[in-house]
Amino acid sequence: MTERIDARETDEFFLNVPEKLDDPFPDLAYFRENRPIFYHETLDQWFAFGHEDVSKLFSDPRMSADRMKGFVDAAPEEVREDLRKVAPYLEMFVLMNDEPDHARLRKFLHRGFNAEAIRGLRGQIQQIADELLDRVRETGRLDDSADFAFLLPAYVLSDFLGFPEKDRDRVVQWSVDFIGFFNVVPITVETTRDMVRSATEMIGYTKELLAERREHPREDFLGLLAGADPAEISEEEVVANAMLLLLAGHVAPRNLIGNAVYLLLTHPDQFAKLKEDPSLLDGAIEETLRYEPPVTLIPRIALEDVEMGGETIHAGQIVQLSIASANRDAARFPDPDRFDITKKRGPTLSFGHGPHGCLGALLAMEEARISLATLFRRMPDLRLDDDREIKWYRNAANRGPDSLPVVF
Repeated sequence: MTERIDARETDEFFLNVPEKLDDPFPDLAYFRENRPIFYHETLDQWFAFGHEDVSKLFSDPRMSADRMKGFVDAAPEEVREDLRKVAPYLEMFVLMNDEPDHARLRKFLHRGFNAEAIRGLRGQIQQIADELLDRVRETGRLDDSADFAFLLPAYVLSDFLGFPEKDRDRVVQWSVDFIGFFNVVPITVETTRDMVRSATEMIGYTKELLAERREHPREDFLGLLAGADPAEISEEEVVANAMLLLLAGHVAPRNLIGNAVYLLLTHPDQFAKLKEDPSLLDGAIEETLRYEPPVTLIPRIALEDVEMGGETIHAGQIVQLSIASANRDAARFPDPDRFDITKKRGPTLSFGHGPHGCLGALLAMEEARISLATLFRRMPDLRLDDDREIKWYRNAANRGPDSLPVVF
């Protein structure tokens, strides 16, 4: 391991300098090459940067996904008691559980996310995509993120769960509040209060709908959950994982769709290839996932001492797995800093890896595939709006446009 010390390892660490979040890739490359397993003393956290190490740690049973206590401890003291009122539900998220509960919950929830179920949603996704574009078709202007990529996955999830259409905007607000709490670092009084309020509302709302489904069964995801054997999954676990769907199933697809549009519009040679050969769309989505992953960091907690890369990660310590870095590791992806939708690069780590691989990956891919195909078909001359500013949603764990103005 190289011993030289660089300023970016101390006060200029990329997560400590907000402007570096726009382009952290030079720093990520430095760490991959010089400190692939790195302990940051100020944050008191480890970071893994290489593809092989990140992949191994995702699958290592000594790494725990149960990290809710860390969120409670990190919240400001004045809101910690309020947070503890809803924390038991958040602790039941399938992605916060280790075995055997993780396997039990995932097996049941997968009934709504298998390939057949996702194929059954194509018509709904297509309808929502068309409805959102119909709203702006006469204007010649669109905010691809706020008006399209942000709303589409939220509406799809709302319909998928079985929430009434009149409550779609309420679902969107709940999702915004959950995203703010889990993804804004550090946790604030405001983001905690917003999330606790929304979580409390959604718990009561979902319980009412579950009771309704038991009296009047319907073939939606809540109907499936309402008929569950309590030995398989409790009502509290049902309610908790309905909340999880809003968090995990909203911001990542929003980022994926927005990043794909931005990258194609700023790489006109690649966009021209896609227009000439629409069959390249899957390649464009996969390359977007690699080049600009919608989720950039996922934490794990060591259950025991783990030796890796000549370092010892001690039991109880947090390890941040850098997907953004691993996806640009030249040892795994040749010419990694070039965006090329025609190059077959193999699977990325953008949906995680191992037992905790993203449950909703098939749904996210289908949403991206249908929404992008519809957008490019209906607006073939799509281009960035030079008169309006692009605003980014970039923090410790996410990359995507918050506002992406385009004209057509």
